[in-house]
Amino acid sequence: MAGIVVKGRFPRRRVVQVVATNVFRYLFQGAARNWIRNIGSTTPALGSMTLLLLMLGLIGLSGFALYNLERIEAAQASLLHVYMRDGVASADVDTLWDRLANDPRVASVGYTTKAQALVRAQRMPGLTQLADATDSNPFPASLDVQVKNIDDIAVIDSMVRNDVAVDPIYPTSYDRGAYQRIQAVLFGVAVAGFAFLSLLGFVAVTVTMNSIRAAIHSRRDEVTIMQLVGAPRWMVRGPFVVEGAITGGLAGAAAGLVTFALAMAGIAAGSGSFTRFAPGVTVVVAALAATIVFATGLGLGSGTSLVSVRRHLES
Repeated sequence: MAGIVVKGRFPRRRVVQVVATNVFRYLFQGAARNWIRNIGSTTPALGSMTLLLLMLGLIGLSGFALYNLERIEAAQASLLHVYMRDGVASADVDTLWDRLANDPRVASVGYTTKAQALVRAQRMPGLTQLADATDSNPFPASLDVQVKNIDDIAVIDSMVRNDVAVDPIYPTSYDRGAYQRIQAVLFGVAVAGFAFLSLLGFVAVTVTMNSIRAAIHSRRDEVTIMQLVGAPRWMVRGPFVVEGAITGGLAGAAAGLVTFALAMAGIAAGSGSFTRFAPGVTVVVAALAATIVFATGLGLGSGTSLVSVRRHLES
C-alpha cells in the first residue's frame, strides 16, 4: 500500500511573522532579561554614560548659545560709530557720509542725532546716571557705519578719524582687539569643554566595554555552544549589542530629560536675562538637544558593545 504524503500549507506571510517573532524574542526580550540579570555590573556603565551624555547636552546647548552670542558680538563689533564734533557743518557731514557710502567695504551708513544719542544712552545700564547728571546733552551725534567684514573696521577707523567733521578727542567707538579677545575667550572655553568631554567619554566607553566583557565571560559556555552548532554571527553578537543599546538608550533618555528640564527651567526663570546670555536657546532647541542626546546614547552604547563583542568573542 503506497503511502500518502500530505504537505501542509504555510502561507509566506505566516512564516515571516513567526520568524520575526522568534528573532524579536531572542534578540530583544532575551537581551532585556540578561540586562536586568547583570544590572550590578551594568550600573557603573549606566552612571558614567548618563553623566557623559548630560554634560554633552549641556555643553552642546552652551556652545550653541555661545555661537549665537559670538555672531551678535561680531555684528556689534563691526558697527563703527563715528562721532561728530560739536558745531560741525552739514556739508562736512554729507561729504563724509558720501565717502563712507561709496566705500565697497561699507554695508550701510546711518545717522544718529544728539537727541537720539541721549535717548539711546538713557536705555543703557550705567549711562542713565551720566545722562541725568547734567542739564546739557553730553552725547555727540554720530555716523553709524556697518562694515561688511570685521577685519576692515580698523582701516575704516583710520580713514575717518582725522576728518574735519569728526570729534578730534573721541573720534570713533573702535576698540582695538575687542573682537579678538571675545574670540580668544570662546576658543579657550571650547578647548576646555572638548578636553573634559574627551576624558569623560574615554571613561564611559572603557566602563561600558568592561561591563560587556563581564557579561560575555559570564555566558561563555552558552556562547561556545552556539558557535559549535554553527549559529550565525548576528545571533551570537546581537544580544550583547542590544544590551549595550539598552544601557545607552536609558542613559540617553535620562540625560536628555535632565537637559530639557534644565533648559526649560532657565527659560522660565528669567526669560529676559536668559535670552541675553543664551540667545537662540528656545523650547524647540532644547527638545532637539534632548533628542540628539538620546540618539547619541543609543549609538554610543551599541557601538561600544559591538567593539567589545568583536574583540572578546574573536580572541
